[in-house]
Amino acid sequence: MFPLSKSHNCPECGSASIHRSRRRGLGEHILHKLFFISPYRCRGCDSRYFRFRLGSHTIDRTRQHPA
Repeated sequence: MFPLSKSHNCPECGSASIHRSRRRGLGEHILHKLFFISPYRCRGCDSRYFRFRLGSHTIDRTRQHPA
């Protein structure tokens, strides 16, 4: 199956600059709908991995949002 990351950082390089990636194929859509598992991609090393989707739509710690 897919290795799951529990961290908000990339499991390959440790970067916090990650974002949700597009789902590919029926299997990834089923994981997303039934188990809340989404693909993520690292902006630093371009690694793609899966983790549980938590709270926010995307995780991006490199952007500063205006208050």
